[in-house]
Amino acid sequence: MTTPSSVLVVGAGIAGLAAARKLAGEGYQVRVAERSEVIGGRLATRRLGTAVVDDGAQFFTVRHAELEEVAARWIARGVSREWCRGFRQPTDGHPRYVGSSGMADLAEDLATELDVVTSVRIDALSAGARGGWVARTDQGVTLDADAVLLTPPAPVTLGLLGKLASPEALGALRAISYAPTLGVLAVLDEPPAIPPPGGLQLDGDPISWIADNQAKGISPVPAVTVHIAPKASTQWWDLSADEALSAVLDAARPWIGLREPLVASLSRWTHAAPEVLHPQRYLVAVEGDQPVVCAGDAFGEPRVEGAYLSGLAAAGAVADRLGRPDSRPRPRS
Repeated sequence: MTTPSSVLVVGAGIAGLAAARKLAGEGYQVRVAERSEVIGGRLATRRLGTAVVDDGAQFFTVRHAELEEVAARWIARGVSREWCRGFRQPTDGHPRYVGSSGMADLAEDLATELDVVTSVRIDALSAGARGGWVARTDQGVTLDADAVLLTPPAPVTLGLLGKLASPEALGALRAISYAPTLGVLAVLDEPPAIPPPGGLQLDGDPISWIADNQAKGISPVPAVTVHIAPKASTQWWDLSADEALSAVLDAARPWIGLREPLVASLSRWTHAAPEVLHPQRYLVAVEGDQPVVCAGDAFGEPRVEGAYLSGLAAAGAVADRLGRPDSRPRPRS
């Protein structure tokens, strides 16, 4: 019996985990390498003392059948639940879903039974002497694979590819751009003045989003997440951490009041929101029967659902080029 083809997935955000799960379910040997200490990427849930706060993506929507099927299973198993049907009155009636105890629940569920290694940064990718690919980590360890699926932001992917990819693929990656987001997580001694259901999407500057994680149902104590709009985030990006934190808290005073938070933490999301996207759900950077394929929320459409669909599509592109394995042990769906 031949050994199933191996695939290295770089990045354990929702695109990488969706891709890895699909490929593992079809019988490939899959390893996921994540540079952070935790999985999930922007599906980030943090603890500040007794508070629980969603730091990155705040909810997800479902408009495509591929995610609808998974979301239904998440809801049935208690991984996810509906939060609300909009943040303005009247509501648009479209459900917004969250992880039952935070958005990281989605990533943790997708990663079940997968081979995921964290705190591993891939620094270089090169062609193997006998075919396939060799990824070198920041610790000098090498990982071999027949195919590679890259899900980091496009600038990081470009650094890994070097001159391996075609000029057309490199040009497509360079065309992708992102807006930054400054965020603040703050624990309060009393509930904020955020109306039900506990989140506000604002059209102005500087705040684009503010949420009450207690009203959202994930924190036992009052705690807010504040996201700053791209223009102000760019203007404040080079401020010191203390200066940026003060600026964000001052902007949030209408909702959090004049009293200082019990705890406050600043986040800098360099590639928070794709502004210029690649039109397709994936990009084949290196063609052939041992391909390198790129995916993520900047491919096809943004947000959680876009990243998930991109991961699925990229996994299909990898499988089409590798050839389907005969043995197909499937992880839990």
